[in-house]
Amino acid sequence: MDPSDGIAELAQIPERASAAACFGQATTQGERTIIPVAEITYGVGFGWGRGSSSADDSEGGGGAGGGGSRVRGVAVVELSADGVVIHPIRDETAITLANITFASAATIILSRTLQKLLRG
Repeated sequence: MDPSDGIAELAQIPERASAAACFGQATTQGERTIIPVAEITYGVGFGWGRGSSSADDSEGGGGAGGGGSRVRGVAVVELSADGVVIHPIRDETAITLANITFASAATIILSRTLQKLLRG
């Protein structure tokens, strides 16, 4: 792949990472419009180099690049004649992991405190 082709591919990541990629386009049914809202994160990186070897006087070069994105639904906005309603999307996995992390940290702190108290 030509380096310019690689850069062109990496430049398309922000265009591809969208709420529409996660949910689809906003839809209208009757007097209601539903708009998906997403949190989008992406990153890209690339580099090229050239070097020489003193052992056989040869030169070499190379390059690489990569990128990725994450689209996570956070809410759905509902527009109607009655007004605007925002329906948040709860990430149950993240909430559960946070609870486990808190419980583990609290258990470790409590056990170390009890050990210090018992040792005097």
